[in-house]
Amino acid sequence: MQFDEQKDQVTVERVLRVVFLDAESSTPAMEKLKRQLAEAEAAVETRKKPPPDTGPPVVGEGFVIDEWKERREKYLARQQVEAIDSV
Repeated sequence: MQFDEQKDQVTVERVLRVVFLDAESSTPAMEKLKRQLAEAEAAVETRKKPPPDTGPPVVGEGFVIDEWKERREKYLARQQVEAIDSV
């Protein structure tokens, strides 16, 4: 119960590993970091670009809503006709 009362005050500590690298020399660790940086930058660029248009043209967003409204109106009209017929 004490934890529930103090959960706003709880902090999580992380122990980070520090690696000192010489930017002038080429080490496996430095090469790995450069490769990871290049991959991350490529991923960011990929996200910025719109996806390639590979499929058939997509129906506009408004058309789906319009079709739904039209179907709903037909359904409601049919319900009213059925209600009148049953009376």
